[in-house]
Formats: sequence, structure tokens, C-alpha cells
Amino acid sequence: MAEQKISELPNATPLDGTEQLPLNQNGVTSLTDVDAIVTYTLTNGVSGTFTNPTSITVVNGIITAIV
Repeated sequence: MAEQKISELPNATPLDGTEQLPLNQNGVTSLTDVDAIVTYTLTNGVSGTFTNPTSITVVNGIITAIV
């Protein structure tokens, strides 16, 4: 695959929770999936109910807003 800027990537189709995402944990790059992030967000991170969020804001690796 040729190098591409993130801004040049195609839009994703609706997520099903199994999509793999890279993340940094204590300086180690690892993989997780969307379901793991949702579970963490709802049980440990951000509280509340999120119905069809349209964006997630991440600052320095921390989810700061779900809209």
C-alpha cells in the first residue's frame, strides 16, 4: 500500500465493533478493537449513554469528548 495522509483515507463504513485500532500503552504500540474502547469508556472512563456518536475527540491519547 502506498503512503497516504490520514486526511486522504476513505471514510469508514458503519462500525461493527470488531475493527482493529492501534494504540499506545506506556510506550508500547498495541492493537485493540472498537468494542474494547466502548467497554472501557462506558465502565471506566466516560460515563453516560451514547447513541450514535458522530465524533470522538482524542487529546494526547485520551478520549476527551464523544458527540
